[in-house]
Amino acid sequence: MGKFEVKVLGAKPPKRSDGPIKRLRRRIGAGVKAVLLRPRMVVLAGAAGFILFIGTPHVGWDYQCRHPVRGFGTCNSVSWCAYYGIQGRRIERPDYATRCKLVTFLPVDWNKLIEGRW
Repeated sequence: MGKFEVKVLGAKPPKRSDGPIKRLRRRIGAGVKAVLLRPRMVVLAGAAGFILFIGTPHVGWDYQCRHPVRGFGTCNSVSWCAYYGIQGRRIERPDYATRCKLVTFLPVDWNKLIEGRW
């Protein structure tokens, strides 16, 4: 066993570890690269954020005026508006002296989702 002598020739010295700033910069760069190379992930995250923070689209259908309307007059103040959309019929009560919108974005009703009834 003692007849063999082991020598390492031409090897590089061990690499010093990078500082915390370089490691953070490298991780951020890898994250940005991953996001830019996966556009589907960006689109899905954007759609999920839009639904969570802004809401889902609903179309106005029914309403009830606060005052009687004669003939073909328009209703300038409504007591409630009924919208139809992804979660079915939703009734909203707007502020006084406002009209119903034709298309609006209503927030997700989490209680209906949790209970399992749409």
